[in-house]
Amino acid sequence: MAEKGVRDLLDAALSEGADLVGGLDPLQYDRDPVAHLDVVFGLAEKHGKGVDIHLHERGSAGVFTFEEIAHRTKALGLEGQVTISHAFALSSNPASEVDRIVELVAEAGISLTTVAPQNGVLPQRGLRENRVALGLGEDGQRDYWSPYGDGDLLRRTWQLAFTNGHRRDEDIETCLDIASRGGAQVMAGARPDGTALVDDARFGLGIGAPADFLLVEADTVTSAIMDCPADRDVFKNGELVATGGHLVDGEA
Repeated sequence: MAEKGVRDLLDAALSEGADLVGGLDPLQYDRDPVAHLDVVFGLAEKHGKGVDIHLHERGSAGVFTFEEIAHRTKALGLEGQVTISHAFALSSNPASEVDRIVELVAEAGISLTTVAPQNGVLPQRGLRENRVALGLGEDGQRDYWSPYGDGDLLRRTWQLAFTNGHRRDEDIETCLDIASRGGAQVMAGARPDGTALVDDARFGLGIGAPADFLLVEADTVTSAIMDCPADRDVFKNGELVATGGHLVDGEA
């Protein structure tokens, strides 16, 4: 809204095949969150696309934007097609308000993603209990934005466990679930259902699941995350595509 022509550029990008329409801190940047979200969701409806809002807004400002996003998601029937990234409002409000917003997100079928920041820890247990899909990712890749980030999701899983202060194996293993199945569920617009990783035939290691996985030498899942071995084998569709940090012959 603040810069002339942006809506038309977004419209053109979606017409040319963009997968999602994005938004960013509607109150902080545009000072007009209603108009900002009207544009984002209007374009999503027009093109039949999903939405990804990067929401760094904290406190009551973030709560207001959460409510507006949930309202539009439900009104347009976009369950499973809307993601809120960062979601700092869930780490900067009273527990009772956070619980209310988590329930609102769950009701609307909105997914969340995080980069595991120190000052933006999300309520993992509450999100899991309400069957809200939560994925893990990174922002910059050692660029002008930030020196942190190398694309290694196993290393970022360590960071997720660390910033949440996890000590128990079961909690650390949950972080791996967020980094693996969680991201896949977000991308597919699906909700977690409590199925064990080894029994999940859609996103996990159950019989019939896509054979996309990596192998590392470790005693336990927790030790794999803590040690983050560089020597690993990466499989895609059951085929070895990388080993020891290098692509195998014939892979590009």
